[in-house]
Amino acid sequence: MRGKSGTLGTNLVRVFLLQALAISVAVVVGVFAAAKVVEHMLVNEALDGEAEHFWALYDQDPEFSRPNTRNLLGFLRHPQHGDNIPLWLADLEPGFQRVETIEGEPLVHVSDRGQARLYLVFDEIQVSRLGFFFGVAPLSLVLLLVYTLTYIGYRLSRTAVSPLVQLAAKVEAIDARASELVIPDLEVKAPADSEVQILAATIQEFMSRIGEFVQRERNFTRNASHELRTPLAVMRANLDSLERRAGEDSELAVPLERIRRTVGDMEKLLETLLILAREDESRLPREGVIINDLLSERISQLGRAMGDEGARINLHAECLLQIHAPTRVLAIIFDNIIRNAVRYSGDDNVSVRVAPGLVEVRDRGPGMDEQLLKHVFEPFH
Repeated sequence: MRGKSGTLGTNLVRVFLLQALAISVAVVVGVFAAAKVVEHMLVNEALDGEAEHFWALYDQDPEFSRPNTRNLLGFLRHPQHGDNIPLWLADLEPGFQRVETIEGEPLVHVSDRGQARLYLVFDEIQVSRLGFFFGVAPLSLVLLLVYTLTYIGYRLSRTAVSPLVQLAAKVEAIDARASELVIPDLEVKAPADSEVQILAATIQEFMSRIGEFVQRERNFTRNASHELRTPLAVMRANLDSLERRAGEDSELAVPLERIRRTVGDMEKLLETLLILAREDESRLPREGVIINDLLSERISQLGRAMGDEGARINLHAECLLQIHAPTRVLAIIFDNIIRNAVRYSGDDNVSVRVAPGLVEVRDRGPGMDEQLLKHVFEPFH
């Protein structure tokens, strides 16, 4: 069964897209996670440093001014020379903590030294913006590099598998059901010693050998069928002459009848071989066939050919059955089935029943065991 063309190329694109997506997600998550961790550590370390620096200067001068910059604001609580502490800072304990205010959520560092308590309020919005900017810029460069390398890898991979895709397209275009096996040109754009060229040459060689085998089989079947027609015609003519000379001699009647039956079987076999050998006849056009009429004709002919045994064939039609099929093929099938039924039914009658959608041939012969049933549809079994 043929698959859809271009599957390899589509899978290749899908693989590289998924690879680029996975790398992008990993880079984005990694950069932002690293930025958050670094930012958090740097801010904490910076606030710890600011607090230690202030306390060192405070020990020297208790009136030392508090930090007061764009991003950092300090408050000192002391019984004697403290500042006015905002209410949202008054209840905070020493350590790092984020406080909700009307203007935002600044990070607050609280530390104690004796009776004094220092509040460092850090507004990290500006720092976050800078961190975001300096994080997005290298991230964009990394993603651009990833996409560029992925595209280059895709182009190189596509170039590498392109000969294989071309070969697959040419092999797919071969009509395996054509009457004549045409050996296609499987040459592709690839180095002469590449695996694809070796594969193409091997396929062509196998197709050539298969074509030779098929032609040899056809020639043998045709020649055998045609060559055997002449001796069979001679045998039938001499058989007719012997029957006329034998007259009413009962001793000769039985062997002559067996010879006639065997000659008839061989003629049917030759007809089947010719159908199999001729490509134009193995695809015989379908036509409307009335099964009732065809069975009546075949049973009448079998009756004349088989003598007394043919008289035991009974046809029962429950309906008029018509199908579209090759008439010659149906005639051969019915002849073989009915003839076998007559041979193996002994002295009993053979019933042929035409019913809606089926033709049933029933006899009282020994039947077939499971081993024979496995081979019942094999040719000439």
